[in-house]
Amino acid sequence: MTIIMAASLLAGFQAAPNVVPPDEVAAAPAASDIEAPVEAMLQAISARDPAALEQTLATSVEPEIVYYWGETVSGREAIVQWHREWFAEPGWRIVPGPASHSLVGERLATVAAPVRYIKTAERQFVILISYTLLKEAEGWRIARIQQTLLEGPDAAD
Repeated sequence: MTIIMAASLLAGFQAAPNVVPPDEVAAAPAASDIEAPVEAMLQAISARDPAALEQTLATSVEPEIVYYWGETVSGREAIVQWHREWFAEPGWRIVPGPASHSLVGERLATVAAPVRYIKTAERQFVILISYTLLKEAEGWRIARIQQTLLEGPDAAD
C-alpha cells in the first residue's frame, strides 16, 4: 500500500523550472579554472617535487601557509624551502583526495582537498588543505593556504 501511494505521489511530481537566468550560469567560472592552481600544487606535493612546487607558486600571489601545528610560513621561497626539507625525509607517500571549491565572490574562491600522508600503517595522518584564491587578469592565483589536521596521532589533542 505504501509503495502504491508513493508511486502515485511521484507520478504527479514535476520538476521546478530553472530559476537561474542563463547569463548568470554562463558567467560562473568552470571548476577546472578555479581548481587548476590547486591541482598543480597537489600534484607537486604528491610527487614530492620542489621544482614543480616552485613553478606552481611562481604564478601565485605572495602566499602564506599556516600549518596545522600553528607554524606560519610566508613567501614563495620560504614555502618551497620548507617543503624541500620535508620532502627530504624518505618513505612518505602522499595521496591527495578530491578537491571541492566554492566561489565567494567574483574575485575570491576557496578550494579544499584532503591529503593523506602515509609512512606506515601506524604512521599516517589526513590533513584538509584549504586554499584561498584571488582572480586576477592572468587567472586564479593562490594567496593563502590553511591546514587542518583531520585524522592522525595528534588530532584528538
